[in-house]
Amino acid sequence: MKFYDLDVELSGFGDIETIVRDQTTKAMRIAGCLNAIWCNKSMVTDTKSRIYKTVVRPVITCSAETRPETAKTKRLLETAELKMFGRITGKTLLDRERCEDIRIACNVKNISKWVANRTKEWNEHISRTDHRRPVRIAGDKSAFGRRDVERPRKRWSGSLTQVNNS
Repeated sequence: MKFYDLDVELSGFGDIETIVRDQTTKAMRIAGCLNAIWCNKSMVTDTKSRIYKTVVRPVITCSAETRPETAKTKRLLETAELKMFGRITGKTLLDRERCEDIRIACNVKNISKWVANRTKEWNEHISRTDHRRPVRIAGDKSAFGRRDVERPRKRWSGSLTQVNNS
């Protein structure tokens, strides 16, 4: 079963990478439309990063707190974010600048840590709800779809334990 919410395809088949790839593509298109702002030399980097946090990051992380995190989805999010930071700061790969230094210059937390924090907040919200609510019941259900031969499908609660261990 598939349906669209806020122009994001939601399905029970567990194809998380496709959803994240679509969201990063949409966010990169929005960032491309804001290219005049990113290239503006008279605007302070802090202002540009605030625009990024307000306009682009919500698109890239839409429904991120409710899906399981995999290494591939983390890499997709971080790559898209760093491309945008390169535009914001005017840095390219030829400048040989470290990712953490660019993040510090933009005054923005790592997107994976930000999503993990939102997941933790979402779990706390769910734990306060009534036991009969569908969201609470669905929290511990197994994911649908095919799985690899040796590895079970990622579950949302599995990514939560990774947050608590960090």
